[in-house]
Amino acid sequence: MYLITQENCINCPAAKAVVEEAVAGSEVSFHTVDLNRMDPDFEFLLLENQVFIASTPSIIIENNGKLRMLSSGEVPTIEGVRSAVEVN
Repeated sequence: MYLITQENCINCPAAKAVVEEAVAGSEVSFHTVDLNRMDPDFEFLLLENQVFIASTPSIIIENNGKLRMLSSGEVPTIEGVRSAVEVN
């Protein structure tokens, strides 16, 4: 799972807290990626999967090598994140 953030994003800290709580105690890991300092290889991976970042925070999940957008521009719910990554 990837949490895409950027400086001065007012919802990014809350989204990070939600993701941290949602995956706490599970084997699911997440990586925080700064939109303005994104690795070119990761950017290519997003394009390859047709995942486009319109706003932050954005949460992208990976399943069997495929990326898909879970949420964009809003703080997700803990239950929504857990459901998407199949954490009980």
